[in-house]
Amino acid sequence: MKKTLYFILFIVIVISIFLVVRYYKENQEVTRILDQERYSRMVAEEELQKGDYRIKKLEADLQTTQVKLSRMQESLDKEREEKNGIKSELSVLSERKESLEKNLKSALDMQETLQGRVEAASKAEAQAAAEAARAKAEAIAEAKAAQIMAEAEAKAKAKAAEQALEAASRAERK
Repeated sequence: MKKTLYFILFIVIVISIFLVVRYYKENQEVTRILDQERYSRMVAEEELQKGDYRIKKLEADLQTTQVKLSRMQESLDKEREEKNGIKSELSVLSERKESLEKNLKSALDMQETLQGRVEAASKAEAQAAAEAARAKAEAIAEAKAAQIMAEAEAKAKAKAAEQALEAASRAERK
């Protein structure tokens, strides 16, 4: 009986060892699978963080580009406004020039008329009066023309200075 008992005990021990070994291997396999799953999750989280970083960087770049684009648009609009202003000033100046030319022509016509009248009275007095009238008309016309040209030059210089300052500020911004 002792032998059978030993035999049964031996079989139980062998079965127990077999079950312990099997359980140990299954436990190792489950642990390995769990570690792989953890590693996969870590890698996925890192990729997700990298993706979030890239998205944030691209959004920041987009905002920067939009700001630059809006500044460029504002600058372009200003330049267009200045160009239109200069065109209108040029048309006003050309109208003034035409007006002065008409005034000069009428003054010269008046001089010729006066010369004709004065010739009848006295050639010497007529010539002196005509020359004085002509000189006066020319002086008035030249003074007005000089005034208009001075105004135009001052405005052109001011516009050029503004454009130079804007170009310098744009260069500094870039």
